[in-house]
Amino acid sequence: MSDQVPIAKLRDWLRSSLSSSLIQVERERDKLVAEITKTKKTLPDHCIQLSHKAEQDMETKRENKAQYRASKAVTRLTTILADMCTSLNIPADRDTVALRNLQREVSKIASDGSRSRQEWLRQIRPYYIIDMMTLGGNIDKVKRLGEELHTFLMGRGTLLRSLEDVNDKLSELTKLSDARASVTAQKESIEDKLAKAKQEEKALRARVDEIRQSPKIKEFMQTDSALRSLRSELLRTGFSRLGRPLRKLMSISERGDYPLPIEVRETGNEYIKKPFTTFLKETNGYPNLKAVMSALSNAVSSNKLALKQRDAKKVIERSQQIVSAGSLDKIHNQAKELKAAYDRFMGDPEIAGLVQQLRDTRHLGRANHKLQEELNAELRRITDNEKHLREQVDAFLRELENLASKISETPVSLKLS
Repeated sequence: MSDQVPIAKLRDWLRSSLSSSLIQVERERDKLVAEITKTKKTLPDHCIQLSHKAEQDMETKRENKAQYRASKAVTRLTTILADMCTSLNIPADRDTVALRNLQREVSKIASDGSRSRQEWLRQIRPYYIIDMMTLGGNIDKVKRLGEELHTFLMGRGTLLRSLEDVNDKLSELTKLSDARASVTAQKESIEDKLAKAKQEEKALRARVDEIRQSPKIKEFMQTDSALRSLRSELLRTGFSRLGRPLRKLMSISERGDYPLPIEVRETGNEYIKKPFTTFLKETNGYPNLKAVMSALSNAVSSNKLALKQRDAKKVIERSQQIVSAGSLDKIHNQAKELKAAYDRFMGDPEIAGLVQQLRDTRHLGRANHKLQEELNAELRRITDNEKHLREQVDAFLRELENLASKISETPVSLKLS
């Protein structure tokens, strides 16, 4: 049976579960730091005393050159050792990272101090033998404290490191939980906007249906639909495979490579831009279109407009069909009749108003549809992000459970709230 622990109380629960062991570990840690702090003061104090003694010997025993050199060496050595100790930084924090840095500094001071002592000892001997032994003992103590701190960190101090790992993971879990909460809020906001957009879509559809119920608008829409069908038929039967060759013809004519009458070139450009509108403006027999098609056929036949043989044959056939066979007469007549009816409808203010309302409503509908697409895309992105964060939170919870169970030697089940 595992202990159910809210994530917010995990620190307190662990300290309570480990209270006896933790108190001993913290006491041992504080004792080591206190001893290092004390040594940081006592070693320089000893160096100062020894330096004063050496300075006095330098004054009183100047006639003894060997003694004088030894005293001077002692002064130099004690100054070096005192400076080393002064540079030692005792951290205010007691976390394992700070302790590891302290251990490295202490070990370095011990190593550098021992090496300095050995280097200067050749100049000091045979004087200050007892003082050098005492000084060596103090340096050895610094070395021992560094080793003890290393042993502590590698042994019982791992409990502190484990608790720090828990704190680090809790901090990361808090960040992830906050991020997930923020993403969830964004998701809810997007869902709310999407719901409003869908409601607006329903209202727009209802408005379109309401407008289309008018008998007058029904007749107009039938006419408009018939015109659209004729436009499609014109493009399919009259301009199929002719669009690109016609554009090439206009291009080479504008460059001066194939001269065309100005009116033919202008009509050709109009048919390229707005074929059906231009076709509706034609008089019976659509002479302008026939002039354009004749120019196109002649340009292809004379190889002034270079096309593949198969394409050239089809272009000539289609353009000649328009020029000679009157293949577009039916479309032209029907289109002009429908356009006249269309203009009559649009001349009625009531119908024109309804048509404008219908266009405006459809424009709003297209904008609404685009908005829904953007919101759905954003919602998918946020949902994926939320899922990823949820998986990360769950993974951190499992890691914390395993870590807490390992530290406390008790099965633990964590709850976010």
